[in-house]
Formats: sequence, C-alpha cells, structure tokens
Amino acid sequence: MRRDEARQRNRESLMDAAVAEIAAKGYSAARLEDIAARADLTTGAIYSIFASKRGLLLAASRRVLEDQVEAVAALADPELSLAGVLDGLAEFTHRMATAELSGLQVAFQLEVLAVAFREPELLAAITQAPDLTAAMTDLLTGRRIDASGATTTAEQAERLRPAVESLMSGMSQQVALGAAEVSLEYITASLRALLALIR
Repeated sequence: MRRDEARQRNRESLMDAAVAEIAAKGYSAARLEDIAARADLTTGAIYSIFASKRGLLLAASRRVLEDQVEAVAALADPELSLAGVLDGLAEFTHRMATAELSGLQVAFQLEVLAVAFREPELLAAITQAPDLTAAMTDLLTGRRIDASGATTTAEQAERLRPAVESLMSGMSQQVALGAAEVSLEYITASLRALLALIR
C-alpha cells in the first residue's frame, strides 16, 4: 500500500474512532489515547494527521456533513417533483436513522453542537464546512409543485428548507431513541405535509 493510501486509511479509521469515542464519552472526556487505540494506531498518528484533538473533531464533523451533502446531491435529478424529492429525503432520513451505528452518529452530532456553542471559533470553523444549507435550498428550487407545471421559486425553497432540515434531524433523533412509531411511511407523510408551506 502506498504511503498516501495508508495515510488516508488511517485518517478514516481515526475519524470513525473519534465519532464512537466522543459519542460515548463526550468531547471533554474522550482521550486521544482511547481514540487511537480504537483505530489500532498511536496518538502520534492523530497529531501527524489532524494536529490536535480539535482538528480531529472538526475533520470528523465535516465528514458527517459531507456525507449528508452527497446524499442530498443524489436527489438532483431535475425530473423529480418536489414531492419526489421529499420522498427521497424521507428515505435517506429513515435509512440513516435505522443504520447500525445511527445512535452513535446522533450522539456525536449533538456533542459537536454542544461544544461548538461553547466555543465560537469552533462553531465558525464548522460552518465553513460543505454548505448543506445551500445544497438543500438548491435541491428544493425549481421543483414541480403540482399538475399545473408550477415550480418552486428560490424564495419558496428557502422558506421550506429549515422545516425540512428540522424535521429530518428530529425524526433521526426519534428513531435513534427508539420511537417505534417513526416508520418510513410516517417520515414520508410528515415531510409531504410541509408542502402546505408553499401552497
């Protein structure tokens, strides 16, 4: 294996380990030694790749956002109606929420938010990550609303976006917490109900 491939593999392993360790113990209590041990690496690898614990937290949180942006981009087919996009987002939300490690992901994201609210410069660094907000607004813009052929404007998409993102996040948390009634059908119906915001 080439050196750059090994470094990338180590980088991914350390980010996975950081998500698990920070989700389990919180950012303050998560020790670099334990993160490195989870990844079968040394703390030296963390410093070499990320420079610090904060750098590792930032990289791991950015990767989570990048995965979400990538998932949203998969729904970019211009032929999809607004209802079709919302159905796709419901499927993504349900798939992520019911994945094997979904509880860790939710706990990690909540911990990152808690740390970021206490440390403004970290919040600023996280918000410079791939812009999920812009990707979501773009995804919801220009979508067929009904049989008349009317499509969503950028203003309508911007009005709809916070409700869509909040519902997706809240549903993910509910599923991770074991709310049995939060099925794919329920998430889909809930997201489709948001169509009322632009009609």
